[in-house]
Amino acid sequence: MLIELSIENFAIIDRLRLQLGSGFTVLTGETGAGKSIIIDALQAALGARVGADVIRGDAAAASVEAIFELESGERDALGDLLGDYGVEEDDTLILRREVNASGRGTARLNGRAVPVGVLSAVGAALVDIHGQSDHLSILRRDRQLDILDRFGDLLPLRSEVATAVRRYASARRDLEALAAGRREAEQRLDLLRFQVGEIEAASLRAEEEDDLAAERNLLANAERLTQLAAGAYEALHEEGAAIERVGEAGAAARDLAAIDAALAPLSERLDAAMVELDDVAQEIRRYRDAVEYDPGRLAEIEERLDVLMRLKRKYGPTLDDVIAFGRQARADLEGVEHIDERLDELQADVASAEAEAGRLAEDLSHARAEAGQRLTDEMGAALQGLGLKGTAFSVELARTERPDGLPVGAQSYAYSASGIDTVTFLVSFNPGEPLRPMERVASGGETSRFLLALKSVLAEADRTPTLVFDEVDVGVGGRRAHDVGQRMRRLAAGHQVLSITHMPQIAALADRHLTVVKAIREGRTAVDVRGLEHEERVAEIAEMMSGTGTEAARRNAAELLAAARRDIA
Repeated sequence: MLIELSIENFAIIDRLRLQLGSGFTVLTGETGAGKSIIIDALQAALGARVGADVIRGDAAAASVEAIFELESGERDALGDLLGDYGVEEDDTLILRREVNASGRGTARLNGRAVPVGVLSAVGAALVDIHGQSDHLSILRRDRQLDILDRFGDLLPLRSEVATAVRRYASARRDLEALAAGRREAEQRLDLLRFQVGEIEAASLRAEEEDDLAAERNLLANAERLTQLAAGAYEALHEEGAAIERVGEAGAAARDLAAIDAALAPLSERLDAAMVELDDVAQEIRRYRDAVEYDPGRLAEIEERLDVLMRLKRKYGPTLDDVIAFGRQARADLEGVEHIDERLDELQADVASAEAEAGRLAEDLSHARAEAGQRLTDEMGAALQGLGLKGTAFSVELARTERPDGLPVGAQSYAYSASGIDTVTFLVSFNPGEPLRPMERVASGGETSRFLLALKSVLAEADRTPTLVFDEVDVGVGGRRAHDVGQRMRRLAAGHQVLSITHMPQIAALADRHLTVVKAIREGRTAVDVRGLEHEERVAEIAEMMSGTGTEAARRNAAELLAAARRDIA
């Protein structure tokens, strides 16, 4: 539940700390005292859109902090979302929102910065705020479908339907795309066969071009290579050449070493050089003798390189690209050659997906019918309790017919992510009058009571722990305000309920009574909230009843509180 709300520099609130508890709490006060501003601030902490216009007068920024105490089920429900943003699960959750003069701001969960959308998602799981503007949303047909699914706890099944419908729609798109492209694919068949045949017949290797270029270089320069090798051999091994001269030097070194032993290493090095030079000379000779000029092989290489060049011009800048193109062309060819088989597979996929979507949509539709009947029955009891004995309510379900042009034999209803149903809430405020859609007859005080009955019934089925009612009793007469308060009190048995009200009959039934008053501090308007004890509560309710604090009004207020205590007991 919400245990504390701290507000700073928000609208006319300079600094406010509101401590709350379980059960049923009411906030009262004169019009314009700032009650709805408190709710606006709470909504900001819960991720609602706010701008710089909410910042109080000369302040640089506004901030709101809401502290929640979580039970184990609520921690489990929020666990994944909190974990995604590194927020540790704890018994306490702090939502904080700050807005600066530029309109930019920050959102934090337990001190960790998060996107505002995360506050919104967490807030939706913790608090449900019912305001006067909600009346308009309940009148919308699409909203009524959501309300029924929420009331019947059907959102998990609806999610399954949405998944199945997406799979069905995807399979149909694939089938239609393949069928539409069949003619074009068949026209490409000859081209693909030619491309695959040309590339595969070439038996390409990625490194082949480099190998052939190296071999061509050798063959094209065979004569020059022979001449160079012969020259090198002659320089080493002919009469008077390097090897002979080194041999002479070696003989002289041996004679020197015989006289001066210190020169023996030089003699050995010259002997080794002699052996190495002779070995090099022999290698060069063998290379010279092996060089062969082969015009035929050179022509073959030139022809093969020309083939590779033509393939690269057509299919890619490198042989790797040509090979990759060939693989893809082979895959495309096989796809075209087996297109009928693929069409059969996709048709089977469509049929399977449609059957699954149809089964789940039918299950959802039947479950909605049952939930609609339960909602109708519970609304009947709620309307009686609010004095609307002549008012009738019903939930009408209709299935959306499919448009023409869809496959023969397909399910006869149009699928959407929300199933196959449309939902309309029907109401009649007068006996004998036909039931009509709510938006056609919604007006006046009876409508306010009717919508309050609907909200209270829905809230009883809602798992959201904290429920806030922001002046939803507007238009409710004094005679029925007690019944409205009783419904809110019953809700407080399973929820934390906070209500802003102008009705003394409702305020008298609350477990805790807070009053919102304007104050002047340092020449500026500010807002205070005070918790009322018994005598203060009598005085507040007396003013709510008569607008004055006369002794007669106080007696009436005391009697109202006493009667409320008896009802509670």
